[in-house]
Amino acid sequence: MSRSTSSIRIAQEPLSGSADLVDLYLRAYQPLGDYYYRHRTEVKAYLKWLRHRDPYGSFVAYDGNRLVGFIATDSRWDHGTVGAIHELVVDPEYQGRGLGRALLLHGMAYLRSRGCRVCELWVGEHNERARAIYQALGFQENGRWGKWIQMVRSLEDLPEDTNLEAALSELSRSTPAPSPPPRSSGGEGI
Repeated sequence: MSRSTSSIRIAQEPLSGSADLVDLYLRAYQPLGDYYYRHRTEVKAYLKWLRHRDPYGSFVAYDGNRLVGFIATDSRWDHGTVGAIHELVVDPEYQGRGLGRALLLHGMAYLRSRGCRVCELWVGEHNERARAIYQALGFQENGRWGKWIQMVRSLEDLPEDTNLEAALSELSRSTPAPSPPPRSSGGEGI
């Protein structure tokens, strides 16, 4: 069931190891098979690693008080010239509405503001949905390692006036009227 994104807000904040964040990560990746950590302790350790890599490089999306997505970037990945997107997760109920795109724009704008000239990420070769989003935003395949594909994009041609609020506004325009909330929560990454 897709959910309305008209009340989404994205906040720059360090990732916590909260149960909600761990649950979102696990729900998001479960359908993708072998591309993720499966145990709560592993996920918490990974989130801690992400937080320590760049405490200011994370953006978390909320619908009211509900956590619905996040991106974790790293402006210190390659001596500050290459920024990395380590993680992009969107609740399945909010997928297909532009939230992943909005989070990516926030992450790329942050990396550019920190002096990074290039953005890189790795994506599972069978994660077609994520690859399509990255390609639509100008990422190109740059290599492979096993089941992983490296994608890169110059940040120098990212428009200076990247209007993040317009990306959020676009979310609400592309979304049908909200459905009643389900009794149980569920989600999936992109």
